[in-house]
Amino acid sequence: MTLGRFLQETRLYLESHGVEEASLEADLFLMKALGLDRSRLYSSPERLVTFEERQTLVRDLARRANGEPWPYICGYREFYGLKIRVSARVFIPRPETELLVDLALEQARTFPTDRPLRIADVCTGSGAIAIALAVHLPQAVVYATDITTESLEIAKLNCEEYQVEKRVHVLEGDLLSPVSGPLDMVVSNPPYVPRSDFPYLSREVRTESMVALDGGEDGLAVIRSLIPQAISKLRRPGSLIMEISPEQGEEVCALARSLAPDGDFILHKDLAGRYRAILARLP
Repeated sequence: MTLGRFLQETRLYLESHGVEEASLEADLFLMKALGLDRSRLYSSPERLVTFEERQTLVRDLARRANGEPWPYICGYREFYGLKIRVSARVFIPRPETELLVDLALEQARTFPTDRPLRIADVCTGSGAIAIALAVHLPQAVVYATDITTESLEIAKLNCEEYQVEKRVHVLEGDLLSPVSGPLDMVVSNPPYVPRSDFPYLSREVRTESMVALDGGEDGLAVIRSLIPQAISKLRRPGSLIMEISPEQGEEVCALARSLAPDGDFILHKDLAGRYRAILARLP
């Protein structure tokens, strides 16, 4: 069968299994199976697909049809210009989480430059946030924490890939418990999905780590523990930057304000115009 015909049939197959971006993903699956870039994919539609290439494609498409997300199949996810290794053991970094990196880099410019910047990335998962900060802040030391051993193994591999393993310390433990203060910044994408929302999550999301999603009955269980820990370990001035659900903004601000009434608390919107992060600046 020719490449052009295979591409068409792959699109139809993905569409029939409810994949929203079937055309884009069809390109990605063919590029992976045949080892081609996009220009070569479309410049040789009469190229014949070999038996081995077909077997790879069939195997990958079967995984996708069962609800497995594309990043798990290809083994990586683009995040803040970096190619972050992922597996079924870690939560897939999302584009909206790049907002945390933007905010952290802005805050970094407000700190003294005569000493290393000390940052904690809590619930690090694949290490995406920690590595992005280390790459863009050569003066920073980052402590990346998680309770899941499997996630930390992936995070270490990603640190080695970008040669930041000497400045990103991957630590196993609950929230900030493995980190001694003082810190200049705490950045986190914690679990914040209410358990009552689990049945309504997409099939793809339900294949991911529930530990990275489970925010307790109201979605705020982990956040309630993290905020006081962060406040106690931050230098003054210091910053807490945390991803939240758009519906949680006011409640999270009120919680942080009750613990640090002198702080400045600002909600920031993602590219979709929804409140996605809180910046707590402690004087």
